Amino acid sequence: MSELKLTSTVRVTPRAEPRGVTRYAPAVAGYALPFAVVSYLAMKGGGYEAIVHEEVGVLAWWLVLLGAAVGALPVTRVTRAGWVALALLAGLALWTAFGFLWTESSERTATELARVLTLLGVFALATFAQGRDALRRTAVGVGAAIAVVAALALLSRLRPEWFPESATGEFLRASSWRLNYPLGYWNGLAGLIAVGVPLVLWMAAHARSLAGQALAAAALPVMATAAFFTFSRGGAAAAALAVCVLLALHPRRLELLVAAIVPAAASAALVLAAAQRDALEDEPTSALGSAQADSLLVVALIVCVLAALAQLAIAAARRRELIPPLAVPRRPALAATVIAVLLLCVGALAADLPGYADERWEQFKAGGGTGTGAERFASESGNGRYEYWSAAVDAGRSDPLVGIGPGAFEYWWARTAPIPGFVRDAHSLYLETFGELGAIGLLILVAFLALAFFAIAARALRRGSLERNSLLAAAAASLAAFCLAAQFDWVWELTVIPVAVLLVAAAALGPAGESRRRETSRFARSRFPLPVRVALAGGAAVLIVLIALPLGTNVYLRESQRAARAGELDDALASARSAVRLQPHAATPRLQEALVLELAGKPEGALEAARAATERESTNWRTWLVRSRLAAEADRPAEALEAFERARELNPRGRLTR
Repeated sequence: MSELKLTSTVRVTPRAEPRGVTRYAPAVAGYALPFAVVSYLAMKGGGYEAIVHEEVGVLAWWLVLLGAAVGALPVTRVTRAGWVALALLAGLALWTAFGFLWTESSERTATELARVLTLLGVFALATFAQGRDALRRTAVGVGAAIAVVAALALLSRLRPEWFPESATGEFLRASSWRLNYPLGYWNGLAGLIAVGVPLVLWMAAHARSLAGQALAAAALPVMATAAFFTFSRGGAAAAALAVCVLLALHPRRLELLVAAIVPAAASAALVLAAAQRDALEDEPTSALGSAQADSLLVVALIVCVLAALAQLAIAAARRRELIPPLAVPRRPALAATVIAVLLLCVGALAADLPGYADERWEQFKAGGGTGTGAERFASESGNGRYEYWSAAVDAGRSDPLVGIGPGAFEYWWARTAPIPGFVRDAHSLYLETFGELGAIGLLILVAFLALAFFAIAARALRRGSLERNSLLAAAAASLAAFCLAAQFDWVWELTVIPVAVLLVAAAALGPAGESRRRETSRFARSRFPLPVRVALAGGAAVLIVLIALPLGTNVYLRESQRAARAGELDDALASARSAVRLQPHAATPRLQEALVLELAGKPEGALEAARAATERESTNWRTWLVRSRLAAEADRPAEALEAFERARELNPRGRLTR
């Protein structure tokens, strides 16, 4: 008896691969979005203006809200390090919000809260939207954007007629011709370039295409020369630290050194050529300066082309294995590093480096002029920074746990400054945070930066692919450059710089930066449950409102100022009062209302609005000065004198001018 065996065949149709534009859309977005965000903020004055960065914050949180609502976020699971970093940055925003309870200026606190929420929104969106190649695409996009910005900056010096006079002319003449376009601040431009240097250097060594390596090698001399024309000592130190961190964490340092030979030599040659053109440093608009600009532009083109060709040849030789792989085992490399560090320490002690550093510190504290042009790089003067830092520390000591309130350092400086001069920021993110948010705020900020840096550095030192580990080393180097630059300048307020760093950090802390041990599951989709999605969408909506309130106020104020300049006083007054309704606790809308009423010939109404402004910011000397003038116009001499004396108390070393 035979059995009849029946078999059934199930035909499995393979999943069709995306075609055309759909196939390459994720890759294009992965490169284009970081490039677009950094480029946009850079060309908008670095995102320093409140309206610019608040618009970015609203957009970022709208995308988070929509992504959570439809279940599109997160694209991949969020790592533990990513969650902790998000929690710390959210903690900084929450502590800033608590500052409303003790701040001198609710208006300034609302502005600072909107700034931190914008950065939190960018970081959250970047964390939730990570894909398989997010780390490489983000690093390339951010690095390319910074390289383009540096090229435009250098062109603004060599070809200023190609750029708006308002961007490159008057401001430069007022600042010893230090290169600042397009950020508007020379030290900020140098800090942004320092953040981009390790990313572009990684591209020169490890870009997947030969053309990419050649272009990166050509970009580095341009970046170095643009940074040179800023004459920024802090920017130079940040760039040097970034390169050192990249070398220390890179899995194949010798190969990186070989790849860096051509860009380094080209950068040195172009910077030397720029330094030899004195008129281009001191008087770029003169006939001699224009001639030197023409010659340097030719030299730059030649150097960049030669650098690209040389890097192309080296990269091609390495791919054909004409240059043997250069690798040193981990243990001998570690031993050599330890020996080198010990020798450096012994040499430093023998050369009395501590004594030399103490002398330089005393010169830094003494202040004085820093010189102009390239001679600034040899100056030890702090240019007032020691006084700024001391004032920030004193502000923090006045209430060590909570500080004087977010955004209030300007008012503290005006009434306690040991030297004359207007200062809005303490030129140190850490000391200003201590002054305004106390030890608690400083602890949260340092914890966030330290966690991000050490988590990324630890990942770079684990076993993994060359591309992954070298990318992580570049990301850690960019973060190190930002941390150093933030000690000397207000790079936190130039939104493009922290945004660039946060984009790279989010990618490095994501699944793409994890070790091989989690290779099989690191890109697994981890959908948020419905309650979490609802909470995230609701939280995003609340944060949008918190950012939109100061944004709307600033928009109305700008419209009021425009209308007042055009003589349209009714429209100017209506816009000012709309700003008052949006932020009734703010002083600036009341002050704008007072100024418009003054123009309209209504001194009593103007004085009443000025009184409201002084009630809302009682430590702002400007509101008292305006109130003094308006009281005099309203024939109230006693009130005018009292308000003027109050303004003088709040700004004893400054010029009392509006």
